Amino acid sequence: MALAVIAAAAGAAWQGVQQRQKTLRHVAEITGGDPHAGQEAVLRYGCGSCHTIPGVTRARGLVGPPLAGFGSRVYVAGVLANTPDNVMSWIKDPPAASPRTAMPNLGVSDQDARDITAYLYTLTEGHW
Repeated sequence: MALAVIAAAAGAAWQGVQQRQKTLRHVAEITGGDPHAGQEAVLRYGCGSCHTIPGVTRARGLVGPPLAGFGSRVYVAGVLANTPDNVMSWIKDPPAASPRTAMPNLGVSDQDARDITAYLYTLTEGHW
């Protein structure tokens, strides 16, 4: 009985790993970015000072919206359809899309914007 429980748990864990890998490949394909590099860029740009971000230590900001579930959202900043191109544009120059936003233009490079977008798309309701 105990062996069956262990085997079932191992099978479920393996399915979780496979799903995570599938998600990472998919977001890299649709964004052209690297989700792991995006998580590092989120740290470098200090996104957690304004946003709460699951899986990012000390990212408990309350100025911007929490980023949990970002990949499942329909709109970005309430004004843009949640597409890779729109997210990248938003990250590079938020005031261009929404002049009254509190989110500043941080001078994010094109590649960092791609990588951050890829990372944000991994933040679905079933965050890995």
